Amino acid sequence: MQSSLVVVDSADSNERLLAEAGQIAAGTDTPLVLLTRVTEDELVENAETLQAMSDAANTSLESNSAREVANRFASQAADEAFESLDGTVEYDAVSVVAEESEFADEVIRVADERGCDHVYVAGRQRSPTGKALFGDTAQRVVLNFDGPVTVLTE
Repeated sequence: MQSSLVVVDSADSNERLLAEAGQIAAGTDTPLVLLTRVTEDELVENAETLQAMSDAANTSLESNSAREVANRFASQAADEAFESLDGTVEYDAVSVVAEESEFADEVIRVADERGCDHVYVAGRQRSPTGKALFGDTAQRVVLNFDGPVTVLTE
């Protein structure tokens, strides 16, 4: 394997998903890309808060801080999940700005850009009708990614 991409979100399945990916990565010496998603609304809300703080402190802050927070969240989750692996897992945390409906495409795009040949993603239990009406990121990644996809259901 060249590298693997792990989709990290705020769900409880993160720990299990990261632990699975971390064990395989440690055993195969494969680096991981940890991908988180930030929405436009989160960027706007964060930018407004940061702007108020920077005005009060007479300093300049970047509006991409929501992405930095997402990256730190993924890194902290990984550090906890990989703790028993004695630091043998190399990873890079990245984030994308995307709404839910666009996220599967972003997962595939980042995996391709980073040369990932395996994707790990958490799936949600949904009825067939729910999947047809609302789509499912894990399902769309499985159908459209050109490589193996490991789906961990909650």
